[in-house]
Amino acid sequence: MMKKVIWVFFFILSMVSASYGEGLAVTTGAGYMNMVKELCAVYKEVSGNSVQEMYGGNVGQQLAQIEAGSGVNVIIADKGTLESVKTNVKFEFFEPLGKTVLVLAWRKGISLSSTYDLLYDEVKSICYPDPKAAIYGRAAVSYLKSSGIGEKIPGKLSQISTVPQVFSYLASGEMDAGFVNRVVVRAGSDRIGGSLEIESGYPPLNMVAAVVKGYRTNQDIRSFLAFLKTEKGKAILKKHGVW
Repeated sequence: MMKKVIWVFFFILSMVSASYGEGLAVTTGAGYMNMVKELCAVYKEVSGNSVQEMYGGNVGQQLAQIEAGSGVNVIIADKGTLESVKTNVKFEFFEPLGKTVLVLAWRKGISLSSTYDLLYDEVKSICYPDPKAAIYGRAAVSYLKSSGIGEKIPGKLSQISTVPQVFSYLASGEMDAGFVNRVVVRAGSDRIGGSLEIESGYPPLNMVAAVVKGYRTNQDIRSFLAFLKTEKGKAILKKHGVW
C-alpha cells in the first residue's frame, strides 16, 4: 500500500513538472514588473491561457534563478543588460518589443533646456538610480561619461536606489534634477518642473522578450509573443514607455 502511495505521489509530481515545463513562465526586473504584470493579465484575459509569473530583484538575480531551475522560460528586459550579465543561461532568440530612452527631469522652481544646464550653479544636486539594479542608472552613468558632464560636476551627483525614489526626491524638491524613465514622468508630470528625453550618448535601450534555450517550439510562448505584437500588447508597452 505504501509503495502504491509513493508511486502515485511521484506520478502526480512528474505530471505537474511536465505541465509547468511546457507552459509559459515569465519574469522581469523590478523596474518593469508593473508593465509585465499588466501584459500577463490582459494576455490571460484575451487568450484564456495561464501564465506563471515570478518577480523579485534585478535582471541578474532573475537570470541566476533561471540557472538554478526556477522554470522561467521568458524574461523581458533590455537586450544590453541580458548580454552584459555574466550567466550560463542561453537564449533561443530575442523578440524585439521596442525602444525606450533615458529621461532627465527636474524639480519645480527651475527650468532646464539642455543636459548641459546641469553645469550651472542653479542646479546644485543631481541623482540617478543604482546602475547595478536599474537600466536607467547604467544609461545615466554612460551618458554622464560620454558627454563629459559627469567629470565636471562630481560634487553634485548622488546615487539613489531606484527610479521611483529618484522621482520622489524631485517631486519633494530634495533634489534639483535626476535621471529617470518615461513611465514615472508620464504618471507624475504635474509634480515636477519638467523633463527632456535623451536620445543618445549611452548604449541603446532595446526592450526584448528573451526566450530561454530549449523552448523554441513552445506553443504557449509563441502565443504570448504574438499577443505582444497586437494592438493591445503594443498599447501596454507604449503606456510604460516602450515603443
